[in-house]
Amino acid sequence: MNRRQMIMLPGAALVAHQVSAQVVQASGAVSRAASQHVSHKVLFKYDRPKAISKVPRTEAKLTKYLNSLTTLLGLSSTQQQQASSIFAAAVTAQAGIRSNMKLTRRGLSTAIRNNDSAGISQLSATLGSLTGQHTAAGATANAAFFQLLSADQQSRLTPIKS
Repeated sequence: MNRRQMIMLPGAALVAHQVSAQVVQASGAVSRAASQHVSHKVLFKYDRPKAISKVPRTEAKLTKYLNSLTTLLGLSSTQQQQASSIFAAAVTAQAGIRSNMKLTRRGLSTAIRNNDSAGISQLSATLGSLTGQHTAAGATANAAFFQLLSADQQSRLTPIKS
């Protein structure tokens, strides 16, 4: 391959990508399938066993998550507002707990450096309690969201979240 071909190859790939993107946008069925793929991709992040207590932290992530849920489940505007307030409350609760966890970890680090076994035991127990509170806040938010769904929406969400 000569130099001219090597320079033209990325340009040709870009044009091919743009054309395929236009074809996908032109076709309603393919566009719907693509949006469902994106929805499942976003939801996959929040459906792992470890993520049972995860809630989207930022407003942008919350909007993306709610859009994915709306696409998948057909949420009404009332359900979207309720879900938004549920998750926002959980984020606020978790933020306070996270700040306490950060302070506890710093104290634990200091106790380790000072070889303070009593402090290590006490701060480790505190950290475990805070971790439990953090998990409970997220799990409670996810449970509250699940309860505001209709039976049909719950049945559509259950295979993804299990």
